[in-house]
Amino acid sequence: MKLTDWRILSDRGPDLIACLDFPGARAAAGFTDLAEGVPVDACFLHFRQAGAGPLAASVDRWAAELAATGRPVRAVLGYCAGGALATRLADAIAATGPAPVVVLFDAVPTTGESVADQFMSAVQSSARQLTAQELADARALSEQIVTRYPDDLRLVAAGLTEHYEALMRAVADRLSLPLFLHQELTAGFTAYLDYLLLAGEGGFDTRASTPLFVTSLEHEPPVQPARTISLDVEHDDLLRDPKVYKLVAEIIRGEIPQW
Repeated sequence: MKLTDWRILSDRGPDLIACLDFPGARAAAGFTDLAEGVPVDACFLHFRQAGAGPLAASVDRWAAELAATGRPVRAVLGYCAGGALATRLADAIAATGPAPVVVLFDAVPTTGESVADQFMSAVQSSARQLTAQELADARALSEQIVTRYPDDLRLVAAGLTEHYEALMRAVADRLSLPLFLHQELTAGFTAYLDYLLLAGEGGFDTRASTPLFVTSLEHEPPVQPARTISLDVEHDDLLRDPKVYKLVAEIIRGEIPQW
């Protein structure tokens, strides 16, 4: 199976399970953990992000490649901001075939505030190389940009990216890092903001089926009313917990009623 927009996490059966989350590394468990732990005969795929969209064209491309495999898509899974992408992909798949099951794990909307929070998290990861004033200025700038462009995520992302690049240039100079390392730092952050911009074009409603929201401790689904299963699991462990493996297996096998 030759794929461009998807990579295989595990291939244990003919039916496809499409997973959407940021493709980069992070501390929390991801779909790689889930694919390894869920005891079902299916092929788990994770999307490869390519740029910031537009989402409609991206979704059509992702769905077309899945359809070209000739294998049915049994479920579409989304995590955090990726939940807003999973719903749109499920609708594109349902437009030409059976509607897949849609499961959203700790789904969160993408807003100017959430983008600014991610900017500050990235800046804090370099806090040792930044001055207290630079950190304070970064926080103040992020708040100003969100206030200035409350309804335009692209302008928020552009302003934060510009400032992040300037901060990383300062870090690179202080540590005498080569140019390519500075570029890698900036490229990683830009890729993540592109992903959030893509998710910001999506939503949590679907035309063909009703999503199931699976939530960890103290997490609430982003829309109400919602079909929800809440679990006694920490957020970072949600996709590696045995209870979740069992639940997902039951959903995929059709042992839990679909609404």
